[in-house]
Amino acid sequence: MFPALAIALAAVLVIAAALSVRIVPQSQNYLVERLGRYHRTLEAGLHLVVPLLDAVRHKVDILERQLPTNRISTITLDNVTIGIDLAILFRITDAANAVYRIRDVDAAIRTTVTGVVRSVIGRTDLDGVQSNRRELSDAIETELRTVAQEWGVLLSRVEIIDVDVDDETRQAMQLQLNAERTRRALVREAEGRKEAAQLAADAELYAAERQAEARRKIAEAEAYAVQTVAAAITGGGEAAVEFEVRKIQADAVRHLGTGDANKLVLLPTDVLSTLSSAISRFARVP
Repeated sequence: MFPALAIALAAVLVIAAALSVRIVPQSQNYLVERLGRYHRTLEAGLHLVVPLLDAVRHKVDILERQLPTNRISTITLDNVTIGIDLAILFRITDAANAVYRIRDVDAAIRTTVTGVVRSVIGRTDLDGVQSNRRELSDAIETELRTVAQEWGVLLSRVEIIDVDVDDETRQAMQLQLNAERTRRALVREAEGRKEAAQLAADAELYAAERQAEARRKIAEAEAYAVQTVAAAITGGGEAAVEFEVRKIQADAVRHLGTGDANKLVLLPTDVLSTLSSAISRFARVP
C-alpha cells in the first residue's frame, strides 16, 4: 500500500510541477488569471504559476502587424469624393489592456482610423491631398496614437498608399493637367523667342561696336599718316613730295592713255604748279 501511495504522490507532484511551469516564447505574452481575475502578464522566458489557482487565459501576439488594407471613402474640403487606401502598422505593448479594455483591437483601430481619416481629409482640398501625403499621414498617425495608447497599442507607421477619385473628377484633373502643360509650353516658347531676340540684339550691338572701333582705328592711322607726311614736308621734303606727285600724275596719264576707249585726254599745264602751291601751303601748316 505504501509503495502505491508513494507512486501516486510522486505522480501528483510531477503533474503539479508540469502545471506550474510556463515557458513563454519571444513573440507572445501570456495573461494569467487567478480565480477568474487578471493577475499578471508573463513575458518571454520561464515562469512559475500556482496550479489550480492560476490559469493562462490569453496568449497575445506582440509582433508588429498590419491591418488589412481597406478603402475609406471621404470628402475633401472642396467637395470631391475620394477613396483613401491606408497601410497601418502596429504592435501591442500592453497585452492586458489590449484584451481586457477592448474586445477586438483590430476592428477598433479600423473604426477609429475611418473617423480620423475623414476628419483630416475634410480639412484639406484635393490638391493638398495629392501633394501632401506625408503631412496627412503624420496628422492621422498623431490623432490615432492618443486613442491607441488606451488599448495598449503602439502605431509604428501610417502611410497613404493610394488616393482614388471618381471618373468625372479624373477627367477634370486630366483637362487641368493638359492645360497646365500647354501653358508651360507656351511660356517656354515665349521665353525662347525673347532670349533669341535678346541674343540677336546683343550680336548686332557687338558688331556695331566692333565696326565703330575699326573706323576709329583707321581714322587714327590716317591721322598719324597725315601727321607723319606733314612732319616730313616741314623738315624739307618738298622735293620728294613733288617727285611722288609727278610719278602719280605720270601713272594716271599713262592709264588714261592705255584705256579701252583710247580717248584723247587734255591736261592743263598748270596742274603741277597748282599741286606745288598746295603742297607749300600744307607745309606751312603748324
